[in-house]
Amino acid sequence: MLKDSSIDTEFSGTTAVLATIIGDVLTVCNVGDSRIICVGKGTSGYKVESVSLDHKPDDPPEKARITRAGGRVFAVQYDDGLDGPARVWLGHMDIPGLAMSRSLGDTIAHTAGVSSEPDVYTRKLTKDDDFLVLATDGLWEFITNEEVAKMTKPFKDPEKACESMAKEAHVRWMKEEGVLDDTTIIVAHLDVAAAMS
Repeated sequence: MLKDSSIDTEFSGTTAVLATIIGDVLTVCNVGDSRIICVGKGTSGYKVESVSLDHKPDDPPEKARITRAGGRVFAVQYDDGLDGPARVWLGHMDIPGLAMSRSLGDTIAHTAGVSSEPDVYTRKLTKDDDFLVLATDGLWEFITNEEVAKMTKPFKDPEKACESMAKEAHVRWMKEEGVLDDTTIIVAHLDVAAAMS
């Protein structure tokens, strides 16, 4: 992407979250604030585990890296008196205002300490793990991991689960912000017992 001069990456970028399963081993890689959760059977009906960690500018290690690189991290206070999310700014200018500390692209933000280095996590799956949900922050901004699990659970068809969650995300974005964020969702049902045999 950076080598293609037809793509302007100065103020444009993206996040990434991906998962691979080999046998009963789940490997997750993420850059930015897209997220993956694993939902399975638990003592109270089901358990929800966030498998990735969102890269937010006010997370202490992320903020330290940005500050060392000469960038700044602060939230803008809006006219209604509420603070927005923590954002990354250049040391000498109030740009780019990126609300995540890692991304692909966003070359201006990278001069202020934003990184494209992914975090990689490995976890053994068990026969109690039912499904994974991978999504951009358009889903996670106003919907909790537990709500996503509850909304997904009734659907056998992953596409219908994704459509239902995308509609709910749309409603919540309009209610909270009056605008929409991009929302990409993947639901993957697991059959760990079959994978292990």
